[in-house]
Amino acid sequence: MMINLLIMTMMMVIMMILFMLMMLINKKMKFNYNKSSPFECGFDPFNKSRIPFSLNFYLIAIIFLIFDIEISIIMPMIMNFKISNMINFNLLFMIFFMFMIITLFYEWKFGSLNWKL
Repeated sequence: MMINLLIMTMMMVIMMILFMLMMLINKKMKFNYNKSSPFECGFDPFNKSRIPFSLNFYLIAIIFLIFDIEISIIMPMIMNFKISNMINFNLLFMIFFMFMIITLFYEWKFGSLNWKL
């Protein structure tokens, strides 16, 4: 019991020493504007490095992820078609496709599928 307490104390001391060392190393670094600016082949940037991101790209990516995950769920369902009970399989498949269709209509209703250029 005493050995475990001693080992834990030593580990805490080592972690505190490493933490203090890290803080000292971090303090010595000075802010350099050139190092923090975006790299453009040695030239000064002509415009802002943070361009506003279009929300449509984000929404399409989320829709893709939702339907991609649903497709990965469908594949094992097809493989289990032969060994499962037909009533249970059809019920599960119908619920799953209803969920996909409801999700698609939800995205359509809120305009996530409309692109305005």
